[in-house]
Amino acid sequence: MTVLLFICWMLVADLAMAQIPVTDVSVLAKVIEDVQVATEQLNQLKLQVERLGNPAAFSPAAAGELMRSLANTGVGKTLDELRARANGATSLSYDGNGLYRAPGTVITTADGKNFDRPVIPYRKFDAVNRAKATLEDVMRDTEERRQQLRQQIKTTVSQLQSADTVAAVQKISGLLLAQNSELAAIDREREAALSRLLAQKIENETDAARQEQARREERAVDFRSATDKLGSFLIPNTAPVRIPDPRTSQP
Repeated sequence: MTVLLFICWMLVADLAMAQIPVTDVSVLAKVIEDVQVATEQLNQLKLQVERLGNPAAFSPAAAGELMRSLANTGVGKTLDELRARANGATSLSYDGNGLYRAPGTVITTADGKNFDRPVIPYRKFDAVNRAKATLEDVMRDTEERRQQLRQQIKTTVSQLQSADTVAAVQKISGLLLAQNSELAAIDREREAALSRLLAQKIENETDAARQEQARREERAVDFRSATDKLGSFLIPNTAPVRIPDPRTSQP
């Protein structure tokens, strides 16, 4: 308002110095009104610009931390990698930190003789152990990353509550959405590691059932073969027995 009065005063002074007769006071009043309206519109425009803010001048600090988190590939391994690295000898020596009894690589008979235990059939058990170890690694890795990301989300929410421009609100909202998406992706890593363990365990159980089915069929075939042989042995010979006549024997 002070600026407006100064402008009006200067306008009147200019008219006086120019010795221009003012015959209609309403004209000067209209000029003053127009200047006042223009000043109010200018102030409103400046306020709107301030509320919008400058997107280029605002950069959330947590954005860099989120980019580093997105670049993290995690520690999980695929099921094919776990199977390729499976080793039967490792499974034979696995005791679960003393929880189980390791089978060992040698079979000792009752009479004290030693035989090498077959190694290849135990690869599938080592695949399960490796999948379990990978799940534990993923859980440790993702738990640390989850806690860091949750703290970042907490900070971002606080920044969103105190944001005073539209540009800041939009940028912080976008960052918050990305952080929540990354948190969900980390949880998916856990689920994927668990699914690999379950998949290998189920496949092992399926193979065990398949092997048992094969053994039953083999036993059935052996039983039929043995029965057939026994039956043929027990069938009496009905062919007539010919006893030679001693009278026809030659000297």
